[in-house]
Amino acid sequence: MACCGGARGCTCTVTAGSGVEVDGSGSTSNPYVVSSTGAVAATGCGLTGDGSTGTPLAAAVGTWPYACDVDDQGGGVYCDSSGVLRTAPPVRQDNFSNAINQVQSPALAVPTVAERTIRQLTLTVTNPDPCRVAQGILFREVDLDFNLPPGAGAMAGIDGDDMNYLANGGDTTVFAVHSQDNKITPFTLNPGETRTITMDIDAGRGSNGATIPRIQATLRAWVFSNPQ
Repeated sequence: MACCGGARGCTCTVTAGSGVEVDGSGSTSNPYVVSSTGAVAATGCGLTGDGSTGTPLAAAVGTWPYACDVDDQGGGVYCDSSGVLRTAPPVRQDNFSNAINQVQSPALAVPTVAERTIRQLTLTVTNPDPCRVAQGILFREVDLDFNLPPGAGAMAGIDGDDMNYLANGGDTTVFAVHSQDNKITPFTLNPGETRTITMDIDAGRGSNGATIPRIQATLRAWVFSNPQ
């Protein structure tokens, strides 16, 4: 609007600007009417529409391609501190392993008690996801060799569980009788959590001079962050 300071005989005019229309003369019977010229809004990637009633600005989305209901199973979209749209954190995964392969010289006597831990193996695992609980799969394997004189016997186990018992019913010593046992168990880790897992390698029920010339063991873990 431009005026001349209210001087007698001076009139004011209203001038339209960019994207604006002005109608009318400014009189009582024909007042000014200011309206938009209907200019199309500029849109970039991810937006459609021109901002009008018929075609409002909207997110440009694809068609939901899954058999489940988008209302029940659809993930979220979020706005970060700089105004950028973000989706949920990506699913993260990792794997960990530790193993031993030890020759016993001299060969280790099999404990005569029902069960005893003869070695331990540890594994440190970390949830790679700082946001969500992780699901883990732990694989435990113990591989013992037994030397069994006539009438000898020996048990092998994992974490307090007697896995098998071997005996020599013959009249000559048998060497490097092989016992291989494993377990698979699940576990969970809190977001970003690091934990040390310990596995007990057990033996027992040794008789008639049974010995262990070699101990092999493996701990493996696969860790997957939960996408929910």
